[in-house]
Amino acid sequence: MKKIIIISLLLFSSFIAQAQLVIVVQAVASSIKAPNQLDNVTFYVDGDSVVVPVTKLKKQKVADYDSIKVSTLMAADKVHKVYGDSVAMSEVPEDALFYENTKRYRKARMSTLFAASSWTLTLLNPYFLIVAPLPTIQALKRDKTVDKAYVMSGKEWREHRDEYKAYRKQFNKKNMKDREEEETSFSEEAIVKK
Repeated sequence: MKKIIIISLLLFSSFIAQAQLVIVVQAVASSIKAPNQLDNVTFYVDGDSVVVPVTKLKKQKVADYDSIKVSTLMAADKVHKVYGDSVAMSEVPEDALFYENTKRYRKARMSTLFAASSWTLTLLNPYFLIVAPLPTIQALKRDKTVDKAYVMSGKEWREHRDEYKAYRKQFNKKNMKDREEEETSFSEEAIVKK
């Protein structure tokens, strides 16, 4: 009987340690978003356009510009952070608003679920007081950034998500082709000049 109790305690402590790890990994993984081509910001300067990746927006500040075009909510948020709230830029397309707000809403609900489960697990093991605030803070912050008017549910969300992902993939392929053509024409010009 004593061996069974010891083994069950070891298994239980192993489960608790793994549960803490799952909560921390989920919190970190859900906060990472890799930008893609669609997140680039386009500055129009005297009839010319300058495309700046959203990750380099702070380093490559464009001083004099006529207008700014953004295609995603992430790009719009980053432009507001770097250039201020009073900067004039294009409206974010409605399909991007639906996609990103619904995604944020779903991430907020997932963080809420993990927060509730981690606070419940503190009753079993007080060490969960270490990790329980992480998903709670994430859930509160994410819920504030969601525009509920652009949140979809169920079948409508799945269809829109698949269409938007296909659009992003097509956009990335188109940009890759354009870049390859530019590089090819540039290398041909270099050969002619030699």
